[in-house]
Amino acid sequence: MSCSRIAYHGFTLLEMIAAIVVTSVISVTLMPVVAGASDSYASARDVRNSTERVAFALDRIIRIAREAPIGEGGTGVGIASATQSKVVFSDGTGIELSGTTLEMLVPGGNPVPLCFDVDSFVIQYFGEDGVADMILTPTQSHRLAFTITTENIEMSVLAYPRVWIGQ
Repeated sequence: MSCSRIAYHGFTLLEMIAAIVVTSVISVTLMPVVAGASDSYASARDVRNSTERVAFALDRIIRIAREAPIGEGGTGVGIASATQSKVVFSDGTGIELSGTTLEMLVPGGNPVPLCFDVDSFVIQYFGEDGVADMILTPTQSHRLAFTITTENIEMSVLAYPRVWIGQ
């Protein structure tokens, strides 16, 4: 009669503890990397969203400024009122900063929000030479510069009203 031995295969307690220690060290090392990557992604997402909002607003502003009506007497830009944070054209369209919301003015309607959480909005009115400040005589502005600042992002654009073509 022969005796057969039963062989047991598995981890010893020492091997199991070593595996747990190695896994713990790897996890502790990788956690800051994963957390940093997640914070970077969130920050990049916020910047991208802010940039897209400001770019959309500037695109709408350019369209409004380019399509500005012709002024009285068939010359100049038809601007009814102008400040450094608001411009209203003679047809009732315009742009203004109301609190922290940048709004597009619609003739006979309620203002339409273009961008929220705006820190500052500045309009500059330039003469034909591109240098002279025309804030006192905005109807003679040949270029309008718009700057929006929001969440540490500043974007600017220069618009040329089409009324000067052919004048």
